[in-house]
Amino acid sequence: MQYSISCDFDGTITLADTVDAVLTRFAEPEWEAVEADWIAGKFGSRECLAEQTKLLRVTPDALDAFIDTIEIDPDVKGFFDECLLAGIPLSVVSDGYDWTVRRVLAKAGIRGVPIVANRLVHMGEDRWTARFPHSAQNCGSGVCKCATVNAPTQLIHIGDGRSDACVSNMVDLVFAKGSLLKNREAAGLPSIGFETFAEIRAALPVLATLVPAPVAEPAQRIA
Repeated sequence: MQYSISCDFDGTITLADTVDAVLTRFAEPEWEAVEADWIAGKFGSRECLAEQTKLLRVTPDALDAFIDTIEIDPDVKGFFDECLLAGIPLSVVSDGYDWTVRRVLAKAGIRGVPIVANRLVHMGEDRWTARFPHSAQNCGSGVCKCATVNAPTQLIHIGDGRSDACVSNMVDLVFAKGSLLKNREAAGLPSIGFETFAEIRAALPVLATLVPAPVAEPAQRIA
């Protein structure tokens, strides 16, 4: 049976969270207080990112130069290429900035992949705003990842964190690392743990036998 893959960006494709990196480098210090309120559950990631983006103070050229220093998993390009050759539908679904996602992927030579992310809009000089074309009613996230998985195929999600938790409960197979893997292990939810895309690339030939996971069982490592 055909399957499709949705892949998180920050901390999954990249080696670090790019939103945090951009804010740390270019935002007014108040962004950290907004972050603390989000972590405490006072509001969702959409409101958090909207307020933090207002605090950015950077020109587009300086932002692009910084983005070009961001490191990615060295096997991401090979993974995307192999999915393309195999005819596997693949999209990048991120609760971060589309500006960053597009530039990082383009620099890596990854093109033609659908991207779902929050829109970072330059307002002139060093000011910015965030817009949320992929949000959903009754969802506090900027990008409602659950709304992206409505497809007549078996579904695989690759992720690492908080924004991946809900969608991971809706798909047939989850490749997880970081806090996503820890939380799914604690809840007894099925996942395949990974550290690098080299491990996921190795699993591509046998994905048809892995999807779907028939029963909930502890997370496993790729052999």
